[in-house]
Amino acid sequence: MGATRLAAAATVLLAAVGAVEVAAPGAALAADVRATRPPMTATTDAAMARDGSATGTQLVLTVAKGDSSRPAQRRAVLTCQPAGGSHRQAYDACTELAKAGGKFDRLQLNGGVCTLQWDPVTVTATGRWKGRKVAYRHTFGNACTLSTTTGAVFSL
Repeated sequence: MGATRLAAAATVLLAAVGAVEVAAPGAALAADVRATRPPMTATTDAAMARDGSATGTQLVLTVAKGDSSRPAQRRAVLTCQPAGGSHRQAYDACTELAKAGGKFDRLQLNGGVCTLQWDPVTVTATGRWKGRKVAYRHTFGNACTLSTTTGAVFSL
C-alpha cells in the first residue's frame, strides 16, 4: 500500500473511532484521538473508495484498576494491517486478535497459572475490527489473569 493510501486509510479510521467514541460514554478518549487526527480531504475520500480502507482496524484499548473502566490507568490506539498505533506490542496484539477472529471474548492464550487473589482489572476496546464495530468491556480477577488470557492485546 502506498504512503498516500496508507495516510488516507489512517485518517479515515481515526475519524471513525472518534465518531464511535463521541457517541459512547468514553468521550474523554475521543478528545485524545481527535487531537492527533489530520483533517479529512477529498484525496482521502477518493483513496478510501479505491482501496476499501473503511474496512480496516482501529481500536482504542484501555486498562483500569478495579471493577470500573474509569479512570483508565493506561490507554493505547491499535491499528492492524499494518500493525501500529501507540500500542507497545502492536504486531503481537494484531496477531493474537486475528487468531481469535477479532473477538475479544475468544482470546484464550492460557500462558500460565495465576492465584485466585481478587484485585480486579477492567479493560475496554472500542472502535473497528476489519470494519466491524467493537465495544468490549471485561473485568478480570487480577492482572495475572488478564495477562494470561489476553496476552499482548492489553499489554499497554
